[in-house]
Amino acid sequence: MGNAKTLSLEVTSKRARGRGELVVSAPMAALPPAVERAALRVPKMSLTGVWMDRAEFSVGMTWKSYGSNIVLSFAPIDAGTTRVLATSAPAVPTTLTDWGQSKADLAEILNAVAAEL
Repeated sequence: MGNAKTLSLEVTSKRARGRGELVVSAPMAALPPAVERAALRVPKMSLTGVWMDRAEFSVGMTWKSYGSNIVLSFAPIDAGTTRVLATSAPAVPTTLTDWGQSKADLAEILNAVAAEL
């Protein structure tokens, strides 16, 4: 699990859609720069936008997946703790399975963000 600032990490997926939650002991303002640094650790994902309350990634096609879009939303729990909610949706909406790729992608980006805090 990332580093000492990681309080919890949980990732699930169903029908090519994934959901993950990361709780870190860092203020919400620390997340956008950490996401930008984390994007460099995960070259298969393209950072398409980062704002104070969220970040968006796109993932290209592989033999397991037609690609996906990942959104990380940041919400403060208190002054020094932040929840990062990650969702993954396939780039092709009719995709029914991705053989666990969405779960793996979410775990990879959340661990990269945690490592940068």
